[in-house]
Formats: sequence, C-alpha cells, structure tokens
Amino acid sequence: MSALLRLLDLTAAPRLVWRHRGLFCQLLRRNIAARYRGSVLGIIWCFAHPLLMLAVYSFVFGIIFQSRWGVGTLDDNRAAFPLIMFCGLTMFNIFAESCNTAGNLIVQQANLVKKVIFPLELLPLITVCTSFVFGLAWFLLLSAGALCFLETTSWTMLLLPLTLLPLLLLSAGLACLISALGVYLRDIPQLVAVVVHILFFMTPIFYPLSLVPERLRVLLLCNPLTPIVEESRKLFLYGMQPDYGLCLLLLLLSLLAFQLGFRCFVKMKKGFADVL
Repeated sequence: MSALLRLLDLTAAPRLVWRHRGLFCQLLRRNIAARYRGSVLGIIWCFAHPLLMLAVYSFVFGIIFQSRWGVGTLDDNRAAFPLIMFCGLTMFNIFAESCNTAGNLIVQQANLVKKVIFPLELLPLITVCTSFVFGLAWFLLLSAGALCFLETTSWTMLLLPLTLLPLLLLSAGLACLISALGVYLRDIPQLVAVVVHILFFMTPIFYPLSLVPERLRVLLLCNPLTPIVEESRKLFLYGMQPDYGLCLLLLLLSLLAFQLGFRCFVKMKKGFADVL
C-alpha cells in the first residue's frame, strides 16, 4: 500500500527539483557548456548540425527522389517532404539522446555517488533537459523552414506542448530507469543503443504511417513515439488541431512511465555505492 502511495505521489520529483533548483540550474548550464567545449565553432554547432542535416534531406528527398508525403496541398512543394521528416526526427532525437546518454550516466559520475547529500535523482532529469535545450535549436530551424519554404505558419504551433510534455516525461522516466540499471548491468548502454535504433525505424519518421499495411500498423501504434510524432506534425506543419483525447492519453501514460522510472531509480540508488 505504501509503495502504491509513493507511486501516486506526483509531486515528489517537482519538489526535489525545486528544493535543489540552484544545483539543478548549475549542472544544466555545465552540461550545455560542455557539449561543444574546445571546438572552434562552439555553440554554433547547435544550429549548424541540424541545418546541415536539413539541407541534405532537402536535397536527397526533395530534389533527387522528389518524394511526396500525401498531405493535401503540401505535396506540391518539394520542401514539404524533408520538413515533415525533419519534424519527426526532431522529436525522436530528444528521446534518443536522453536514453543513449543515460546508460553510463551514473557510472561516469561515480564520485558523486559517494557524496551522501548529493541528490542523484537530478542527473537523469538534467540529461533530458539538456537534450530538450539543444532540441530547441532544431525547432527554431524547423519553424524557419516552414516559414520560408512552406510559406505558412499556424496558431496550432502554440499547442506543441501537448505532445512535447508527454515526450519529455517518457524520456525522463526511461532515463531514470536506464541510468539506474546501467550501474548493475554494464551491457545496458549497448542494449539501449540497439533498441533505440529499432525504434527509429518503427517510428514513422521517413515514411507516412498510411504506407504501412493495416495488419502491421498496430505494431507501430504500440510505439508511444508514433502518435507523438504524428500529432506533432499536425500541430507544427499541417495547421490542424490535435486529437485532444489521444493527447490526454499520451500524457497519462507518459506520466505513469515517469513515475515508475523515477521510483525505480530511488529504490535502486541505495546500492549504487556498493557496486561502484
């Protein structure tokens, strides 16, 4: 009964972050600064990397293959396909980077584990926030691309938090679980990399969901990233309102995933010092 009550305590993580907000912000700034420390271009890479990827996708899929997504008037625009694809890639990249980084997160911070007063629960949360901060650069470029090439913007872009919040909660929950398991099972980073790679192809990023045969489509819909990506495209590029019922379901499921991951981390962190 007590375990169920702890699981239902949705304020535990927010209280922890607020109580250590100074430390949280300091570590977040450190992670952001460390990403491109020592490089010539520095923070410019935050925009240069996705911009180069968008340029390559536009050339390959928009000019060479002349691919079409099958979304009304957008099909008449060669830039539509790479932008639609880039939107899915932007959402997936936040998730993938959070999970891939979490595998060795605690092992690489072994010196902090032995500090009794240090709140280790902050580390996976900071990892997800770091991925989100760099993901904002991708969204800025996506917005500029939609404005320049599609020549359209919509107020529905303001509703993006309806899909972004479930994505962040899901990523945070899995990051907590993966980082905790990574202390006990050193194969976790390799396993996570394989699973994330599989999810990349099981998420409709490079292809529309309508191309998948109906008997197999249910497999993709079991992947929570699929509705997140699909609804994000509706909001950001198609100018359509989301399926509010689906967004609510995604929020509840992702919140449950976060609570489970966070509680597993709290439970398993008691043995970190002994293992490390």
